[in-house]
Amino acid sequence: MRKLFFLLLAAAALPLFASDKTFNATYVATIKDVPAGLKKMTVWIPLPVSRGGQTISDVRIDSPLQWMQTSEGAFGDRYAYAKVWNPPAGDFMVKVHFRGTRNEVTTAKLAETRASKADLARALRPDKLVTISPRVKKLANEVTAGKTGTVDQAHAIYDYLLATMKYDKTIPGWGHGDTERACDIKAGNCTDFHSLFMSMARAKGIPARFVIGFPMTSDHGTVTGYHCWAEFYVKGKGWIPVDPSEASKSTDATRRAYLFGNLDPDRVQFTMGRDLVLSPPTAEPLNYFIYPHAEADGKEVGTPAIALEYTTVPAVPKTASIRR
Repeated sequence: MRKLFFLLLAAAALPLFASDKTFNATYVATIKDVPAGLKKMTVWIPLPVSRGGQTISDVRIDSPLQWMQTSEGAFGDRYAYAKVWNPPAGDFMVKVHFRGTRNEVTTAKLAETRASKADLARALRPDKLVTISPRVKKLANEVTAGKTGTVDQAHAIYDYLLATMKYDKTIPGWGHGDTERACDIKAGNCTDFHSLFMSMARAKGIPARFVIGFPMTSDHGTVTGYHCWAEFYVKGKGWIPVDPSEASKSTDATRRAYLFGNLDPDRVQFTMGRDLVLSPPTAEPLNYFIYPHAEADGKEVGTPAIALEYTTVPAVPKTASIRR
């Protein structure tokens, strides 16, 4: 049954997009409204990383400050931090320039990836807002009733989200990735969709994890909001991507089917995970990490804002070689 299902997924992965995208990009991180009178402010910023169908190179932090780059332990996220002494009141900005190539991810192209026991255990554990409450367990059991196997159950959860959740950023409280709110409101943005997916998957014993970055749906532009998706683990295959929030915006059945098990190259990944613990430590684990984060005296300061400026690099036409 699982083999048949992957054949169907491969059929759903017939090319809808160019197979890859190479681009130059600048991540613009701003801490707005830094208060006056601070003696020291510590700032953390996420960095893009090569994995998940993408290759990142030429990363350069554009700032007069000394930034230390390091990796988070649980998910391998890359980030940088700096200490700002006597920061002026107002807005603090830092830019990160980089080059990337993003490939289309399809089930047909996925090579078997084995996850460590620690990775799987982390992907089964609840987070502060990605809960596995009694009602989540009950809902997951109801939605997957009669389904056997990881892929069938994950697809049932995906279909449930498409049938019941609405992409809506007008109701206050969206954007935190709060599973219980998603159950109550049945609306939200991508974080809310994928938190509910992860909670229900984990409730069924399916490892699931959170991925966040930016959309890049044109040849060039500036994006001022993030996009996220999720992955679930299938033994013998690896991490399978899903993007029900993006699928919910489309009435195209092919597009909706495609985004279970496949991802277009019109995005760039920055970090994974929820409840992230950084070093030096933040006052509280980060719910997710796409915004810059600033603290002074053990408290968050300012208001974070982000943008991604990008330009696609035209593909170089392949020329036939001539034998002489």
